[in-house]
Amino acid sequence: MHLSPTAPPPRVLHVTQPVDGGVARVVTDLAGAQLAAGMRVTVACPDSPLAARLADLGADVRHWAA
Repeated sequence: MHLSPTAPPPRVLHVTQPVDGGVARVVTDLAGAQLAAGMRVTVACPDSPLAARLADLGADVRHWAA
């Protein structure tokens, strides 16, 4: 994906309650690719290893007590 140099970066919100298994892998892969493309990524999920991984990638992680 090519982003316009003059437009603000798109903002993405992922909301996930399963924080392990395949769902966690998909959210991690999507967030990583979106961050690499210059998007602003926020993820709402319960405290978990997934939340820590996403924060390490640079996502804005918000606690959500699902």
